[in-house]
Amino acid sequence: MNSFKKNKEVISVCKNYYKIVNADVYDKISINIIKLYTDYVFGLEIITKREKEKLALVDNIIYKYVTDNRFKKEMIGKLSKLKVSNGVNNIVEYVMNKLIEYFEDYKDTYTRNIYIPRWI
Repeated sequence: MNSFKKNKEVISVCKNYYKIVNADVYDKISINIIKLYTDYVFGLEIITKREKEKLALVDNIIYKYVTDNRFKKEMIGKLSKLKVSNGVNNIVEYVMNKLIEYFEDYKDTYTRNIYIPRWI
């Protein structure tokens, strides 16, 4: 597949791509996360439906990261403690899988702690 066609397919799957890469981020961690995101998006060979779903999920997670400060703070805390062993071949893939895992944990925690105001 030529690179133009691949790029077009990636952008069609990643609906938030331009919002993410054009986001106003100034801290080094966020800049690195966006760089990892672009490396992941354009380094992935989209072959199966599962890969497209994973790509769309990563796109949504990174979009939430650049737009939701509470989520961003939580992710920075978890990512700053992330250790990558020497046996990991694809660091970008590993970090994206961890982001998905952290997002699922965040989603579970956040939905359990819904604040319900008390009417007086």
